[in-house]
Amino acid sequence: MKKRIRYTLILSGFFILLFPTKTIAQINYQHFLWAGQAELSKNNFTQAIYDFNTAINSKPNGFEAYFLRGIAKYNLGDFKGAANDFSRTIHIHPLYTRAYQYRGICYDRLNNSKDALSDFAKALQLDPFNPEIYIARGNARMHINHYKSAIEDYTKAIQLDAKASDAYLNRGIAFHLENKDSLAIRDVDKAIKLDYFNVDAWIKRGMLYNEMDSLQNALKDFNHAASLKPSYPYIYFQRALTYLKLGDTTQVLKDYGKVLKLDPNNALTYYNRALIESMQQNYKKALSDYNKVIEINPRNVYAYYNRGIVELQMHQPKQAVIDYTKALKIFPGFVGAYINRSYAREQLGDTTGALSDHNSATSIIAKARGDNRVSHALYKQYGDSSYFNKIMAFEADFLNGEMRKGRVQFQKINIEPKPDFYLIYAFNLPPSIYDQYHEDVFLDKSISLFNASNKLGIQLLFTTKRWPTKKQDMQKIMQLISLKDSLLGKPAYALLIKGVIESMMRNYTLAIADYDSCLRDDSTVIYAYFNRAATMAERDASTYAEKLYAGQIGISRSSFTQNSQIKKLSPPNYKKSLADYNKVLKLNPDMSFAYYNRANLKLRLKKYQRAIDDYSAAIRLKPKMAEAYYNRALVLLFLKENALACKDLSKAGELGISDAYNVIKRYCPH
Repeated sequence: MKKRIRYTLILSGFFILLFPTKTIAQINYQHFLWAGQAELSKNNFTQAIYDFNTAINSKPNGFEAYFLRGIAKYNLGDFKGAANDFSRTIHIHPLYTRAYQYRGICYDRLNNSKDALSDFAKALQLDPFNPEIYIARGNARMHINHYKSAIEDYTKAIQLDAKASDAYLNRGIAFHLENKDSLAIRDVDKAIKLDYFNVDAWIKRGMLYNEMDSLQNALKDFNHAASLKPSYPYIYFQRALTYLKLGDTTQVLKDYGKVLKLDPNNALTYYNRALIESMQQNYKKALSDYNKVIEINPRNVYAYYNRGIVELQMHQPKQAVIDYTKALKIFPGFVGAYINRSYAREQLGDTTGALSDHNSATSIIAKARGDNRVSHALYKQYGDSSYFNKIMAFEADFLNGEMRKGRVQFQKINIEPKPDFYLIYAFNLPPSIYDQYHEDVFLDKSISLFNASNKLGIQLLFTTKRWPTKKQDMQKIMQLISLKDSLLGKPAYALLIKGVIESMMRNYTLAIADYDSCLRDDSTVIYAYFNRAATMAERDASTYAEKLYAGQIGISRSSFTQNSQIKKLSPPNYKKSLADYNKVLKLNPDMSFAYYNRANLKLRLKKYQRAIDDYSAAIRLKPKMAEAYYNRALVLLFLKENALACKDLSKAGELGISDAYNVIKRYCPH
């Protein structure tokens, strides 16, 4: 199991067991429950989850810890994971109203209206006088366009609490959607009167005025909202839409600039800005913004489509063909992409490809219309870029209208697998540095026994992180081992530890030589096979990357020979590393780290199903190995098994990999 490793002085003497074990568990539970609540209040959601995990380990039937962990996961955008925790809460405490209420909210966010409404009904059965539940159910009904029943729920909430500003605010929106604008404005006015400093109320009234084409009133509300909370990007996003209606593109671009300064990863704002830049024929800026959209959201089909249009305008038909092809891979029935790719292929002289795309487009149009006649005008309409150049006003990339600071799901990360495990020498670290590393370490029984019994005080552990060390400290340990290797029991152990330290210093040749010598002395030392495999894999990958990089430097257009050599350069096959991991697993079939590392190699070799098998084996043996869940999720995403991937990502996040919440935000359906 994953353990915290601390190096502290042990005072000899007696101690008295003051509490029975059960009482100690209860004290631990309360301590970590309170600690988690404190982190929740500070919006430190990943740390809160860690504390609630510890509380649950102390008391597996503690419903409060499951419930609060669900709240933390919800705030990180992991709605499925949160719903699962609320389900565990209900299993332990079937009469806990708030668990039904919040699970219903999660189901609503997951577009599961049937289960959401069922949970709200159960919550109201247990607590029929709770206005918050009526508001939540009203919101769910709004999302499925049941505006009349939503109005009934908001009205009931207002009857129970005459100061429920959210109920007035949301009822006002429902009235607007029912084309009852006078009632809508009356309710939103009331919401503002009840909660004057509620920025969302001012924004929503501004949005209502915008839709009613009362544009100056809309601007007044957005300006007032900005005076209350100038750091709120959603205000500027919505104000830009009003300026767009007024035809003031200068102000639109200024407001989009403000949004992106506050929220640099807002894909929709880049997209909208690119549309305007395209209309202004500022194609270079538009291209840059579409590039940014695709970097943030690689499956945005409209970004590829519109980038293709810009590339055609810039006389880059080859690039346009690539983008239309990507769009069609995401959405095979995209008629406009076929039409525009046909035009791009025609420019490139590919008449066969152009005709094929033309036929595909006309076939789809005819099928959709139920006849075989497609006029030239109709065909042209489907290919007209303005047909798809729509500002998606109400699908902004905000969480409840705001990109909140400190929420890890909004941090920009490179989505890549977690690295291999190594057996490393755990050099002492200052407490400030140690705290950054101790949560990512593992032990097994044999290593724990070695750490406890060796006479040199050597501490070994498994980790995927590079343990920070000083070269002089490593050299001192190497000298100590050389002088006192007899204290380790076997010469093979001294050679193993030397290899471990050489691996940490990336002295691949020396490390591999030490592991070779260790295994010649004792062929059963599985850790020598394990670290040799990891070291060889790292060396091979590093050598390959260096050759690629060296081959790319200084290549001119005429250097065809050199260019062809790069193309012929084969990636590593990792045969020797795979053989070592196989040997480890033959000697010890329960070595979870070997399964994990072997899975990483199979992933590099594009053996995706085999990689999944090995990650699954690692998880079966070590259910708290967050890295295995995370990497398996990335493989599943690649294979388009998003539902299974999102389940793994939720577990990885729960176990401490905060990057998982960023991936959930991008790829898991909300």
